Amino acid sequence: MSCPAAAAPERGGRAHVLSKSFRAVVTATASAGVGLTAFGDRPLLITTVAGMGGIFALGWPGLLGLPARQGTSVLLLATIAAGVSLQWLTGDLAYAALGFGIVVVAAFVLQLLRRDGRPRLVESVAGAVTGAAVLTSGVGWLAVGTGPTSVGLLLVGAVTLAAAAIVTAIPLPATWGWLVTTAVAAGVGLGVGTVIIAVGPVTGVLVGLVAGVLSAAVHHLLGQFPASVRAWPALSAAVLPVLVCGAPVYVLGRILLLL
Repeated sequence: MSCPAAAAPERGGRAHVLSKSFRAVVTATASAGVGLTAFGDRPLLITTVAGMGGIFALGWPGLLGLPARQGTSVLLLATIAAGVSLQWLTGDLAYAALGFGIVVVAAFVLQLLRRDGRPRLVESVAGAVTGAAVLTSGVGWLAVGTGPTSVGLLLVGAVTLAAAAIVTAIPLPATWGWLVTTAVAAGVGLGVGTVIIAVGPVTGVLVGLVAGVLSAAVHHLLGQFPASVRAWPALSAAVLPVLVCGAPVYVLGRILLLL
């Protein structure tokens, strides 16, 4: 998917630096929300994931500059609502994945309902489907489950994401800044995983690597969009790393910790 009228590189103007720092703060805050609500009653974590999904759905079309933004936002809001509800009721991420398949079909139906001549049709469909994939991945945080091991895994994911977000706020060169972000997140994952015996250092390092790579890539890529300096698009870009890490953390938990 192309990035129209990309903004200046990261070493550019003051507005971009402020926007990058703002996104990093919001990402760290959202990560902390996941970690804190993991210790509480289940509805708290559900509310956190649903809230992040709602913010993402409202800002994503504007961030990409998609046509038919209201319709795309409504589709994405329905995606997070259906995904969270299916996961809550069934406890199985497979049903949320099935819901994603239905959303892909709905994205095409949405384009058929447009009455604006359907400009940038492919870009609009791709943006809607990509947003739905991010939201479905976010439901993975809920699929991790409950219990000491699950809560420990959620905490490791949240802490490593927050650490990666803090590093992305530092004005490092793009050529090797991603490596620093990944290394710091992996190191934090190693430390937290060692402390939380139920998770372990190996799982901690792998979760940190995932958090670091995804955070660095998302913050660099989405920072190139001119709309990333505006409030809702910036908020959407900020919660995206947290949402997109949900499914990888869940998969690592299933493979390494047998959740």
